[in-house]
Amino acid sequence: MAWTLIRFLHLLSVAFFVGGQLMLAAVVAPAIRRHGTDAAMRNVARGFGMGSGVALVVLVVTGVAMASHFDRWGSSVLHAKLTLLVLVGVLLALHVVWPRRRWLSLATLVASLVIVWLGVDLAHG
Repeated sequence: MAWTLIRFLHLLSVAFFVGGQLMLAAVVAPAIRRHGTDAAMRNVARGFGMGSGVALVVLVVTGVAMASHFDRWGSSVLHAKLTLLVLVGVLLALHVVWPRRRWLSLATLVASLVIVWLGVDLAHG
């Protein structure tokens, strides 16, 4: 039961973090650029940023727990996933400094999607 809860929280956090990025990139940002204001974009970004911070903490905690429990620390797939996680952290920090740089948002999204791919490979590969 406990491992089901840990996996659930991990997947829920992935869904929020990556799904939120997809929604922002595909729907929210284009609509606000066309019809909204800078203040509206800042409010959306602030709200998503707070939720993403919580999601990332949950992802790290549950990921460490699963990697330890399932003895995956030696996995090259996990190493690649962790390297990309550090890259996402750097990209997010840069995005806070330069919020209007679309390439940072897109690079973060692409890296996040690759992390999801690697996670599926790690769990089912």
